[in-house]
Amino acid sequence: MKGVRYALVTGAIGSGKTTVAGRVVERARACGLTVAGLWCPGRTLHGDKVGIDAVDLSRGMRRLLALQHGRTAEERISLATPGVATGRYRFDPQVMAWANDVLARAVKARPDLLVVDEIGPLELEQGEGFAPVIGRLAAGEVPCALLVVRERLLEGLRGCLPAASTSSFPVEEHTRDSAPGRILDWLHPGPRWE
Repeated sequence: MKGVRYALVTGAIGSGKTTVAGRVVERARACGLTVAGLWCPGRTLHGDKVGIDAVDLSRGMRRLLALQHGRTAEERISLATPGVATGRYRFDPQVMAWANDVLARAVKARPDLLVVDEIGPLELEQGEGFAPVIGRLAAGEVPCALLVVRERLLEGLRGCLPAASTSSFPVEEHTRDSAPGRILDWLHPGPRWE
């Protein structure tokens, strides 16, 4: 699709994909670009990751999207609420609905940069989670997006998107610092990212 560019930030679990996405958001905003969508950093308790937050990049609202299965009594009570599960996490259905509304509003607003962190097994293997945004991206409704995806799911996501419009950016320890500039340069070519 002409004029559509999607950066696929990929890597193993724990490689720093979400950290890189956050740095791209900071740099894009510093250069005056509008940024919308979702950034989903880990939630920690006493230094351990216990869940995943969802941050609305347009409004700054932050909600607890998912918790690891039964790490504490409080979390087990929270997890008694029905919700979709994948791997170690159970996702809160009300927060997931809110997150999909955030993404729908972001797509409609056509920001300079849409962020979706992350498209994972929930979306690509179960058709749940943020799956609705994939069809909108495939249709070219957003001209520029950063999509976080695990390396094992990269080809599955590529198969859903216009091939000529995507480029992947692997995140590893030695690429974390340089990745944000390279991603922005590819999404919005120009000298302003240096």
